[in-house]
Amino acid sequence: MTNSTIARLLPVGLLLLFLLVVPHSATAQNKIQVTSFQRMETDITARITAPQRDQNGEICALIRIVTTEKDFMFEPDALGIVARENKPGEIWLYVPRGARRISIMHEKYGVLRNYFYPDLIEKATVYEMELSAGDEAKEMAVDTNMQLVVMRPEPAIADIYVDDEKMPTEKGLFTATMKKGTHTYRVEAPMYAPEAGIIDLGSEQKIMSVALKPRFGYLEVFSLPEQDAKVYIDNELAGETPYKSDRMPLKDYQVRVEKEFFFPMDSTIVITAGETSSLTFKMKSTIKPKEPRRTLVMLEAGWHPSQTSFGAMVGFVAKNGAYVRFRSDFGSVSADLECDDTGALTGGGNGTPYYKEGVTQKARMSVTAGYMHRIAKTLYAYIGAGYGSRTLAWETVEDELVKNTDHSATGIAAEIGAIGRFGKFAVSVGCQTVNFKYMELSAGVGFFF
Repeated sequence: MTNSTIARLLPVGLLLLFLLVVPHSATAQNKIQVTSFQRMETDITARITAPQRDQNGEICALIRIVTTEKDFMFEPDALGIVARENKPGEIWLYVPRGARRISIMHEKYGVLRNYFYPDLIEKATVYEMELSAGDEAKEMAVDTNMQLVVMRPEPAIADIYVDDEKMPTEKGLFTATMKKGTHTYRVEAPMYAPEAGIIDLGSEQKIMSVALKPRFGYLEVFSLPEQDAKVYIDNELAGETPYKSDRMPLKDYQVRVEKEFFFPMDSTIVITAGETSSLTFKMKSTIKPKEPRRTLVMLEAGWHPSQTSFGAMVGFVAKNGAYVRFRSDFGSVSADLECDDTGALTGGGNGTPYYKEGVTQKARMSVTAGYMHRIAKTLYAYIGAGYGSRTLAWETVEDELVKNTDHSATGIAAEIGAIGRFGKFAVSVGCQTVNFKYMELSAGVGFFF
């Protein structure tokens, strides 16, 4: 048998056990029996011979209990007992007008609980109750027109009303001996829906359970990534997360959580009958998290109308960072002579050599480092400086190389540019100059790691 099957059968088994045990215990332990109850119309004891008055000054009714036992104790309803007198063969109880029930107890014979008077109790009137106990009660199988009622409410603290009178309960159980026929009942408890109906008493005992439907629910509140956030319900501080409420009436609630260094959050939730509603707040910190440092590796190309170079860049950046760059055309030029743009030799040379038309040699190199800054979520800017050189040499008819000083530069290299990030992919554009004499545009592609 599976656990789910056992869970379904368990309530049924408990109910059957309740139906079997309660009637048995109620009858087996009850050795006290009211064999008759009648009004004594001609008895003037209550109004003339021996009257008693209640606290309101009204003449009491007298119940003459005929019994051979003298050690009975009596527990009345809310109206109480005004006086008790032990007489030969009788116990006299004076009760106020309107009394409805009484419990009869004996140390040896047990309890007859909540016996309802089968007649209306009027002032200055005498009633006779014949009471038997022990074996004598068993031998007298007399139809007294009374019947046993047992009611178990759920929850056990519920109030029970029979014929609009509130009934006492013991350990969550109401037991009474009542006149046969129909009686109204009502069961009420705070935060539960009341239930009302009819009790029809006949030849058999009435055993019943009344389970009220809840008019409340529960609320759980959690906060992530941290707990201990203050929980406000309808602007009232209720506790801290993780929070579990007590019973809450069924309605909509405004729930807000607050914690230092986090943005407050709120939500609306509906409490459902008999259920636990749950809220989980994913809170955001007011402190901006430290941006992780990323590594950037790029391959680049530099362009000038007369020359192309290639290089690489390595950077380390979060909000701010730094980089190094190397660029070269991987060529070299060695020239002992120099000339200007006209071709005339300078720097100690004389005359103007004859040059091979269109035959040149070039060399380009730079090493720079600089600063990087994230100016937008996916956009970075950089600026840097270092050392650079660019050499242009013309070849003469004598196979000599002459350096053109107007198109050559050596010294400080400066650069500026921007880098766009698309996920891990990156592209760059920029420009670099050597001594502000030679200018070169650049572009690159790379990745962030």
